[in-house]
Amino acid sequence: MKWEKYHTVWTIMIFGWVTNYMVRSSLSPLLIPILQEFKLTYAQAGILATAFFYAYTFMQLPAGHLGDRLGRKVVLVLCTSWWGLMSLLTGFARSFLSLFVFRFLTGVGEGAYFSNDRPIISAYTPERKRGLGQGISFIGLGIGMFIGVSLAGWICDLWGWRAVFILYAFPSFLASFFIYYVIKEPPKEDFKKVGERRVSYSLVLKSRDLWLLYLGGISGIYALWVVGTWAPAMFKELGVKTLAQSSFYSSLLGISAIPGLAITGWISDWLIRKEKGRKGLIAIEFFLISLFMFLLGYGLKAGMNIYLFIIFFFMAGFFIWGHWAAFYALLPDIVPYEILGTTYGLTNTIHFLGSLMAPWATGFIKDMTASFSWGLYLAAIFCIFGGVLIFAVRPSFRFGRERPIL
Repeated sequence: MKWEKYHTVWTIMIFGWVTNYMVRSSLSPLLIPILQEFKLTYAQAGILATAFFYAYTFMQLPAGHLGDRLGRKVVLVLCTSWWGLMSLLTGFARSFLSLFVFRFLTGVGEGAYFSNDRPIISAYTPERKRGLGQGISFIGLGIGMFIGVSLAGWICDLWGWRAVFILYAFPSFLASFFIYYVIKEPPKEDFKKVGERRVSYSLVLKSRDLWLLYLGGISGIYALWVVGTWAPAMFKELGVKTLAQSSFYSSLLGISAIPGLAITGWISDWLIRKEKGRKGLIAIEFFLISLFMFLLGYGLKAGMNIYLFIIFFFMAGFFIWGHWAAFYALLPDIVPYEILGTTYGLTNTIHFLGSLMAPWATGFIKDMTASFSWGLYLAAIFCIFGGVLIFAVRPSFRFGRERPIL
């Protein structure tokens, strides 16, 4: 296969996501030692985990709109440098308040990446490979989670939890350097008009189908951050003894992203060529997320064999990550490019409301029931509702090419 320009863009964006998720997911295996040092309950530790997501969620829309107006490259360079700096400062936090503030500010930087990275991928990727491009370029999330979670437990055992944040800061600065020197801003003049009409930003609020996608996707993020936050503690509940071992098992959630995103992206492109649309595949994957979240909850309650639990854990991750390849390819199928950053930003803003609820709610349920099982069951129920909403995108409840919102 000949190396094309868009392959270089994919590679740089992958590396940016690797550093993003290293910094983001590093807190998960460190919650137990942090909980012990600051004498927190599981619910309070969940609130700490949520600090990042408050800022991350509410940066999505303004960052996407800023990228639409001023250019995406400058936003990407600044935000990668910012989250690297905040990770470095987190390593020097000496109180629960300062730790909360630095994680919140980390979310400010990371919240600006998605809504500017996804439109660049869309602009550079050939339309016939849109689903594959969205999937492959997104595998950095999984790789970053795998590296971030698996190494965090090992580094923490050697040098303490603060060393994790200090070491993880430096790859982020390198990502900023690569984006600055390699990525070129897509030319705006190619996307000024749709036909002869100016495109209004109000479309992102008026479309029935976009609102179904906005609301339906909340449950996917909720499910991700139930397991993404609490997986190391779940494995300890199942009997895994060491933090390093539970962190390694938890990091398999990141590895599941690689086949999940690539395979789903390829299938969604095949469905488009067959005029079947992408939303039916997305809905099916939500129902499969629900199935495996139920199985994980049952596994914790029944004391399931650890290796069978890991298989279910991996499969849950496969579909949690995988649906995004089709989802983020569907948006440029139906939304004009010049408002695509704003659309991605609003989409992720609403989706990540799930991340504001999941860590705290699951920790609270753990405090009340002494198990994570019911937290997993709740995530499964949410995913069923999410799948139904997405399948209602027109043409509703059947496979068919989705309609542009204009």
